[in-house]
Amino acid sequence: MNEKLKFKNKFIFNWVLKNQLALGTNPENDDALICLKNFKVRNVLGLCSEKEAKWHIDLENIFNCNRVILPDSHQKKLPSNTQITTAYNILKNFLNDGITFVHCAASIERSPLLCILLIMEKYNLEIEEALDYVKRMHNLTNPRNDQLFFIKNYNFKNNKL
Repeated sequence: MNEKLKFKNKFIFNWVLKNQLALGTNPENDDALICLKNFKVRNVLGLCSEKEAKWHIDLENIFNCNRVILPDSHQKKLPSNTQITTAYNILKNFLNDGITFVHCAASIERSPLLCILLIMEKYNLEIEEALDYVKRMHNLTNPRNDQLFFIKNYNFKNNKL
């Protein structure tokens, strides 16, 4: 059974791949750090700017952290190939190094989208199957149609950095 945690302070943590990859909201408070430590998270990948989502002051002292800023629907633009490729390669490298938590501000578009992309490649699934899977694991998943179309056409072989 998938642990789905939502704390009173709005931190959300859901497994996408049990004991490998989780997604959720910004880890900005003590409860979030405790949750990440309890689930033995080693890496944190943020997909929004610090202005959008400020990390807990100790996050970078405890975890291997990286930020790759991807646009969301409020910015009315899609990520560039460079942005998505950078985020995707960091995610894959993090996963090779241990349990990884990926987040964006609301955990609706950007972090689920990156997880969908990973599930597509890892299990050779069509986008609809990967989307359904990520939605089952994280019911907040709701990327826009143009975002889904963008990753549906993502070329895994030609987009290596």
